[in-house]
Amino acid sequence: MTLHPACNHTRRKMLKGATTGALLSLLPGALWSLPTAARPGPDFNQPLPPGIVEKGSEVYDFREHRLTSPDGQRHYRITVAIPRKAPPEAGYTPIYLLDGNAALAELGEQDLKAMDAAMPPVLIALGYDTDARFDVEARQWDYTPKRPGQDAIINDRHPERRGGGADDFIKLLNEDIMKEAEQDLPIDTSRRAIWGHSFGGLFVMHTLFTRPALFDHWYVASPTLHWNGYQVLEEADRFQWPPERRGSVLLMRGDAELKRRGPYANGGSDKQINDQLAALAHRLDSAPDLDARFEVLEGLGHGAALARSLKLALSDVSGATLS
Repeated sequence: MTLHPACNHTRRKMLKGATTGALLSLLPGALWSLPTAARPGPDFNQPLPPGIVEKGSEVYDFREHRLTSPDGQRHYRITVAIPRKAPPEAGYTPIYLLDGNAALAELGEQDLKAMDAAMPPVLIALGYDTDARFDVEARQWDYTPKRPGQDAIINDRHPERRGGGADDFIKLLNEDIMKEAEQDLPIDTSRRAIWGHSFGGLFVMHTLFTRPALFDHWYVASPTLHWNGYQVLEEADRFQWPPERRGSVLLMRGDAELKRRGPYANGGSDKQINDQLAALAHRLDSAPDLDARFEVLEGLGHGAALARSLKLALSDVSGATLS
């Protein structure tokens, strides 16, 4: 491995939530559905235009770290956006953004200035070392879990895309990335946050259910729930929030995400999937000191939910209003 430099608060509740069995009962019978005629997807290899890092900002400074995975197969570019505004007494809130290239591409100077006028967080964009919005092969490995002892999971339509490396990425994040990204910064370690969309949302949920002490505030957008036979819902059934730890979970999803079906569509309706997420939020909200809720992103499809959910997460963390 090589490394180179370059909210809400919660309340105690007495609710009783749904079990995984009840959540699964909301799902359609088919776990996996493919369209009869595949539609061409977006070109993820198209280079991104210059963004906030390249253009610079009046209110944020930027630094980059480059990292190679222990197996040498994935290459990361970690971009840390640091407010110029003095930190609060407890330190800055750090928020980790999966699909960091795409996340930074959705932010402009107006967003940074809005946060600067409130309580600006440190943004830690977990990107890949490419000029494109996504590295689809790398993210599919890093963001998707597998069961103990299970082999890598292969995408039948794209055999080069393997899944199942989420636990390896959690280890890398916990042992290397967080330490390097937060180095020499005044950080409020009781308010670490993470946001992810699609496979990134799945990764956030898997991390919440298996390593809940790693972050305090969790932002999940359009998660790929049906991955590996709804593994993440089985993990939810075993989930226990750490006692006397205050945290929050915001689940988000558009109500028009299945209008164009892709290889990861699960065959259900948007209402069924959103009902499922609402039931999960209700169950999580029953944990003492954990505040959980579900928000429907009205009129938005899967791609558009990325930008909107990101702005909602940053608004929640900073106290600003990002449009």
